[in-house]
Amino acid sequence: MHEVSLVAELVDIVVERSGGAPVALVRVRHATTIPSDVLDQAWAMLTEEGPLADAVLEAEPFEIRVACTACGFAGPVGHDDVVAPSIASCPACGGIVTFPPTAEIELLEVRTRSG
Repeated sequence: MHEVSLVAELVDIVVERSGGAPVALVRVRHATTIPSDVLDQAWAMLTEEGPLADAVLEAEPFEIRVACTACGFAGPVGHDDVVAPSIASCPACGGIVTFPPTAEIELLEVRTRSG
């Protein structure tokens, strides 16, 4: 489950950026290929203690879209469609489609607690 390792990297970056200060809010964008519930579970598990223990994770999803030359499908891929980085199975016909390398999680904001 690579989602946990992605969130672990996110946690490390947030702790580094906050300088170890308690964090109130972390805002991210995440690809819809990462299910929101999996993101939330990994965040809760990895931030139980330390400066992120009370941090709220706000996550806004974005779609990874593909265009299949085999069947003409043009639209988003889901978690189960991605087979490797930048490679997916077309949701309509099962053909192999590629998409540009895309960050699956993007850190938008880290807000520390004041006082």
